[in-house]
Amino acid sequence: MSPSASRLSLGTKLGYAVGNVGLQMLIAAMSFLLMIFYTDVALVPPAVAGAALLVGKVWDTINDPLFGWMTDRTRSRHGRHRVYLIYGAIPLGLAAAAVWMVPPGLSPVAAFLWIAITYTVFDTMMTLVQLPYQAMAANMTQDYDERTSLTAFASMGALLGFFAGSVLMPVLVRAAPDARTGYALAGAVFGLVAGMAVAVVAWRVREPAAGAPPATEAHTPPLWASVRATLGTTLHNRPFLLLMSAATLVRLGLTLVQASLAYFVIYQLQGDKGDLPRFMGTLLGVVGLSLFVWKVVVDRWEKNRAYILGLVLCAAGLLALYWVKPGDQHLMTAILVVVGIGMGAHWIVPFAMVPDTIDHGHMQAGERQTGMYYGLYGLMDKLARTLATVLVAGMLDVTGYVPNVAQSADALQGITLMTGVLPGLCLVLAIPLLMAYPITRSRHAEIRGHTGMR
Repeated sequence: MSPSASRLSLGTKLGYAVGNVGLQMLIAAMSFLLMIFYTDVALVPPAVAGAALLVGKVWDTINDPLFGWMTDRTRSRHGRHRVYLIYGAIPLGLAAAAVWMVPPGLSPVAAFLWIAITYTVFDTMMTLVQLPYQAMAANMTQDYDERTSLTAFASMGALLGFFAGSVLMPVLVRAAPDARTGYALAGAVFGLVAGMAVAVVAWRVREPAAGAPPATEAHTPPLWASVRATLGTTLHNRPFLLLMSAATLVRLGLTLVQASLAYFVIYQLQGDKGDLPRFMGTLLGVVGLSLFVWKVVVDRWEKNRAYILGLVLCAAGLLALYWVKPGDQHLMTAILVVVGIGMGAHWIVPFAMVPDTIDHGHMQAGERQTGMYYGLYGLMDKLARTLATVLVAGMLDVTGYVPNVAQSADALQGITLMTGVLPGLCLVLAIPLLMAYPITRSRHAEIRGHTGMR
């Protein structure tokens, strides 16, 4: 493939970005607000909510690699990955809405079952849609820098969705007669928008031909043997393992911030719930503006170096949250600006790096296994998100958190550690892994030469 053939039209990039608006809207709403919805609105004990969310992640250890393997072997008239977007858009929207509809007055056991079932169904549909959506990007172009451009567009879509999920949901909730009704209506709206966004990608974006059909049934190995073989090949890809491990640590840290920020603003900063959209808007606005800068940095630096710089800035800001006292609104805003600048690197760089590691795996194995890579990457990402949510729930439970009242010194200390110190340490631990990441611009050119991607 020539470099010119690797270029994507503006319409294709914009159409692809629309999908991220819907998907990241759901992710942001659940990262920032789901736990505080369960504890302060649905009145579910934190330990019960955290344990119920773990059920979905146990299932993820099976479904992410399995669905990744499935997409690598899917052949249909709608394409290898696009078919999942076509048939998954509506079920995803319905499942997302159900998560925010916890009936009032449930016993702890009933609440556990309700949360476990609704979240597991949603998580399954999210995997079936998001994994093929992400895998499409790796096959749309093999150009090192064009992937960064496509990722920049997708990141802008993700940012718009993240803004809607974290900033607009609290606004919609406050406009409703009561919080429970507000969350239910907002969840329904978000589910509808997410389904429509996925449908736009299915309508607007076409993926390259899938290549030769699968082997005949007589030569096809048993299902789990085939899954294990593909999984083993993926796990022998050192650049991918380094990137996935670093990105998992970063995701753990950033989700701790997202899950704890509402508690930090309301109880430690002693703001009100109206302050939350403003702070989230500041953070995401800075992330959005920084994307243009990070695109220029990545075009001139190696991708891992740009990522490291972003993590250093983000970690410095998060660690500074430890010194924020009640009423320090201006200091809080300044810290969020620094965090947002650093966080912008995470929004663009790792997603431009994953396809490069897939090219490396193609060179090693002689076969392109896009779905399994995104299945594993998505699995670790979701495990990190859930672990962060469970850690926050456990911290609230252990430190004696009581919803909707002034908190004890122990509870405030726990909230502060979960919002700033522990996330900052997670980001710092990711830096040595990125320093060891071996794929540079020149190395990727060699990989393309070996695999015939010219």
